[in-house]
Amino acid sequence: MLPTPPGWPSAAAEPPITPAAAAVATVSVGSPTAQPSRLTAFRPWSAEGCASAIFNLVASGTAATARRAGAAAASVIGLAALAGRRRQQLHGAAKRPARGRKAGKAKRCAAVTRHASSAEFIDFVGRTGSPAHTVLESQARLLKAGFTELREGEAWKLEPGGRYFVTNEGTSIGAFAVGGAFDMYKGGVVIAAAHTDSPCLKLRPCSKLPPKAGTVQLGVDTYGGGLWHTWFDRPLGIAGKVVVATEPDRLEERLVHVDSPVCVIPNLAIHLQTPEERKAFAFNKETQLRPVLCSPCGFGTAPPTEKEKDEASKNGAGDSSQQKLSGAQHHAALLGQVAKAIGVNEKSILDVDLCLMDATPPCIMGDFVSTPRIDNVLSTWAAVDGLAAFTESEDFKNSIDISCAASFDHEEVGSVSASGADSAVLERWLDRVLAGLGTKWSSMSYRSFLLSCDCAHGLHPNYAEKHQTEHQPLLGSGVVIKTNANQRYATTPILAQMVRNLGKRSEVPIQEFVVRNDCPCGSTIGPLLSARLGVRTVDVGAPQWAMHSCRETAHGKDIVALQQLCVGLFRHFRAVDQSCQPL
Repeated sequence: MLPTPPGWPSAAAEPPITPAAAAVATVSVGSPTAQPSRLTAFRPWSAEGCASAIFNLVASGTAATARRAGAAAASVIGLAALAGRRRQQLHGAAKRPARGRKAGKAKRCAAVTRHASSAEFIDFVGRTGSPAHTVLESQARLLKAGFTELREGEAWKLEPGGRYFVTNEGTSIGAFAVGGAFDMYKGGVVIAAAHTDSPCLKLRPCSKLPPKAGTVQLGVDTYGGGLWHTWFDRPLGIAGKVVVATEPDRLEERLVHVDSPVCVIPNLAIHLQTPEERKAFAFNKETQLRPVLCSPCGFGTAPPTEKEKDEASKNGAGDSSQQKLSGAQHHAALLGQVAKAIGVNEKSILDVDLCLMDATPPCIMGDFVSTPRIDNVLSTWAAVDGLAAFTESEDFKNSIDISCAASFDHEEVGSVSASGADSAVLERWLDRVLAGLGTKWSSMSYRSFLLSCDCAHGLHPNYAEKHQTEHQPLLGSGVVIKTNANQRYATTPILAQMVRNLGKRSEVPIQEFVVRNDCPCGSTIGPLLSARLGVRTVDVGAPQWAMHSCRETAHGKDIVALQQLCVGLFRHFRAVDQSCQPL
């Protein structure tokens, strides 16, 4: 092993790992409850320390550890550099205010920036891969911040100063913090809302395809409006839920997260394409977007047997209603990897709800972050972490409001589901929370507010003409207010001005976005929740590039800014609201 770099602590005196270290030290594969491997804590601004840690990890770890460490090494130098700059920019090497200092502005800044870093977001998004894992990571951070879990089938007991959260189907989550000075006659519910899902390829109920070209392939559905050409030639892992028989007549859902590559969708060599095909890069999503399973021990690469040839000649024909067992629905090699990850016998796996995901870890590129699922794991993280940070401040003790962070599934396919935003789930949660405090939603809705957080389109340097000339949000220049005259976004002029005032109070720069008249406009959960709840709503988001790509790009400053705006929403909304006089 390489010698320990100068200034490193000994293993016996290892301090808590930094967010930057955690982001590059996650090397475990398997159960989501398993703790990630940890490097000895290093100074995040020391590139030499990072490199030595990676080499030590490779030298002393398992083969799987070495593979993950190698992938992490590609981003570690950039991550270290950004962590050092972020430490200097946000805290100052010698000027960071002590916790509890009574200087008003210093105390406010310390509270705002306590969790705000792109490294913290990288750690969060790197542990996700499916809506269920986004909720799982949100739960973990809320529990750490002192929140208590509520269950739908049980009685809810709430009190001022209490912090609570509830989940729905494991893929949607709502967290509620009751202000220490909660006043049902003067306060309201202040909500930061997002969604947990992202476009992806999902395994079909029967993903077992006949052998072809000596390979084993997976049948997948396209979920949402993805840029599917970006999924070619990427190492893909899997994450999601599986149904397991724990004993006769008893079913249990388990989470699985396999972040090592298990499949790939290979491109066609340029030499085998016609000039027209090269220009268009057109492909058939049913027949040419099929992942090849890259299983261990050469499985899937051997020539097909006579039996397999016979099955292939029938093109998989048969009575699918007779496929009762998971072994007949999914390839044994795939089930074997899943079973190993969650520690069960593969024969006990009855069904799966699995998403494919980019297996390459998130990384830092100078001031930019490259990772899958920025849309919209970033907004979920910002809302949840912003709420947790707010509840640690003195302002929470004096708040007369209920502060809420919520994130819902199925936004990418319309939100119409039991766990989507266009369902009764948030209204039901609000009714139960307010009933536990002696009031009801209809009495507080007009004093309430919802900030709908979903990523925005940052100005693309190669396609600047795609943006409306007067509305061109830049990466690194702050949070974007999204407006649409046809109500694809819920923003109105006076509400937009209130958010601009929140931005000023929170020291967050605000930008504007309006789509061109000759371009289609996306939408999000803002209009749905505004209509269902009758609550004032503004749609905002951090600007990004390549929305709905397998891998997306955002700026570190905007990641921090969105989290700070969520903190500012909970801290300053009541004062901003009282300064406005609508019709």
